[in-house]
Amino acid sequence: MKTILVAPLNWGLGHASRCIPLIAHLLNMGHRVVLAGDGASLQLLHNRFGQIETIHLPSYSVRYSARRSQLLPMLWLALRLPLHNWLEHLRLQRIIRSMGIDLVLSDNRYGLWSKHCPCVLIAHQLRVIPPQPFAWAERFTSPLLRRWMRHFSAVWVPDNAETPLAGRLSAHNGLRTIRHIGTLSRFALIDLQRLPPVDYDFELLVIASGPPPHRQLLIDAACTLAQRHNLRCLIVAGNPAAGCNIQGDGTIRHVGHLPDTAFAAAVLHARYLLFRGGYSSIMDMLTLGVVGLMIPTPGQTEQEYIAQHLNQLGILQSIAQQELPNATLDALTPNALHQSATTH
Repeated sequence: MKTILVAPLNWGLGHASRCIPLIAHLLNMGHRVVLAGDGASLQLLHNRFGQIETIHLPSYSVRYSARRSQLLPMLWLALRLPLHNWLEHLRLQRIIRSMGIDLVLSDNRYGLWSKHCPCVLIAHQLRVIPPQPFAWAERFTSPLLRRWMRHFSAVWVPDNAETPLAGRLSAHNGLRTIRHIGTLSRFALIDLQRLPPVDYDFELLVIASGPPPHRQLLIDAACTLAQRHNLRCLIVAGNPAAGCNIQGDGTIRHVGHLPDTAFAAAVLHARYLLFRGGYSSIMDMLTLGVVGLMIPTPGQTEQEYIAQHLNQLGILQSIAQQELPNATLDALTPNALHQSATTH
């Protein structure tokens, strides 16, 4: 039995949710798993795995601008990130010594490497797409990212090398330690033939996620859309601490989060599906074999690129957040089986 530290970035829930199948596999093999993190992502994993050991290890904080451009927030983050990574690295050394860690799985946390035990980075973004008007800076940011990745024993990319969902973001960047491990989804562990019944009959399901303020802006836009078209709507707010009880008594209801089986049942029940265009959400939807309308976070170049990429492949459709309140029903993608999902 080995002691394995799993540490997802607390930037929305996606980094934590895609670690769920890995954690489940490690526990089934009899290993001791220790979770390190903070905020909603750590709460999600604690809710999922019960009495598993946890360590508070804060992630770097980010708050987007309510405007479409995220240039200033990203520049501020870029200035703070090297120091944060170094402090995170120092904290990890203490954790390894005190907890007897044999292996570290770090999801998008670039400071969690050590010479004292193998450390694996989980990341689908092997290159950075800078915001406009600094697209030219990719020639500098991508080599910097490779330099950080070299600290790790291996880099696991949750994508397929031959038919990458993330397009050129996850294309091999020349490091010998990179391994494409295929897509990861918490819903891959579920028996879809044994889902629980859906408690509330709704037509539109909205899956909100990501950093503030755009998570709430997405919820507000979806509420406006539902009211315009008189749709019964359930909003999953991406907040595990708020619990799993559906709140409200009108046509629009809210729930903080849902257990995996209930979440899958809700997705499959919905006639219309809206979700934030995070990569983990995309993997979840395709694992369930459904299509929906994804809404990239305004100004987040990674999500905007993946939305454009999947649009071109005909896998998923997207809509800009500012256009959502005035969208027609024809613009909402019917939630139906998608043949391409089985190939990714």
